[in-house]
Amino acid sequence: MSKTRSKTPSSKKENKSFLERLPSNLPFLPIVRRPDYQLRFVRLSAPKSVPIQLIIALVFIGLFFIYIGGFYDLAQEPVPAFGQDPNTGEAIVIINNLNHQYLVEGLAAGFLMFIGAGGFFLIHYSTQYAYSPKNATILLILGIGVVVICWIAVTFMLKVKLG
Repeated sequence: MSKTRSKTPSSKKENKSFLERLPSNLPFLPIVRRPDYQLRFVRLSAPKSVPIQLIIALVFIGLFFIYIGGFYDLAQEPVPAFGQDPNTGEAIVIINNLNHQYLVEGLAAGFLMFIGAGGFFLIHYSTQYAYSPKNATILLILGIGVVVICWIAVTFMLKVKLG
């Protein structure tokens, strides 16, 4: 009888996983409960495809970087945020040289061009409301207004830059 009893626990012991064979009487503080994690059930898997929202966000970030003149700012040795007028000591946001730009000037022009592109999106989006002329007209007027205001602002910045 003892032989059969000794065989059954050993066969059960062989079928148990490593975590089940660990002793359960490990010393722990009386306040702390022994963690009972089953690490064999953890499954990590890579996503099967890249989410489209991530791709669109990366494209928009790249476009904005190009709009603000990011490559030019990276190529400059010291990238000044803004300059100072030597006569009055006031801050200059737009430099009077076409071949140079301050960081703030690039950001302002980039924001204006990005908002203008949003105006073109509103103009395109207004075509979806063919059966609601009021909504289509509002979106069309709003889009045209945004594009015109941004175009005037960028043109003004360029005139100030050229002197």
